[in-house]
Amino acid sequence: MNPILENINTRVSVREYTDEKVPEETVMELLKAGFRGPNAMNRQALAFAVVENKERAKEYSDRAKDLRIEGEKLKCNPDERIIDMLSREDFNIFFNSPVQIFIFASPEAVEPVEDASIAAENIMLAAHSMGLGTCFIGFAQGLGRDTGFRRDLGVPDDYMYLAAITLGWPSVRTPIKPRKEVKVLGWIR
Repeated sequence: MNPILENINTRVSVREYTDEKVPEETVMELLKAGFRGPNAMNRQALAFAVVENKERAKEYSDRAKDLRIEGEKLKCNPDERIIDMLSREDFNIFFNSPVQIFIFASPEAVEPVEDASIAAENIMLAAHSMGLGTCFIGFAQGLGRDTGFRRDLGVPDDYMYLAAITLGWPSVRTPIKPRKEVKVLGWIR
């Protein structure tokens, strides 16, 4: 099989990590891989922040959980499963990973969501090719509005929060889950 397709087809979300540190050079190499991704009008407007401190990561996890629970409760039909899961003290949205990567975009970004999505996937695929595990963390979204979080990481006020990714050495082998058949809605020839 083609090594690129094999990398894509075998990447999984990792939710259990060892405590082993990921070398700074490796993290930088991954950030560069993310930055190298295609981006609208080649503005290259993404920026990254990295957290390797377990206590800070737990603090940010707790903040993000509270923000998500508040948001869930405001919905007409709140998802009680999400509220129950996020209410557990022992649940860390970053899965106790040794590294968390946050992606932001400067105001120059033309399509920040798309740019960041491509960067995140580049990071996750490159990490997988190195034997590292990652997980895209949607529950961290509220941190983009948290002024303390942004101040801690030196994020300018006009930068948009876009994504969070965990990174580390997997402590267990996560099985590859089968995928549904690809749905092709149309194909004009």
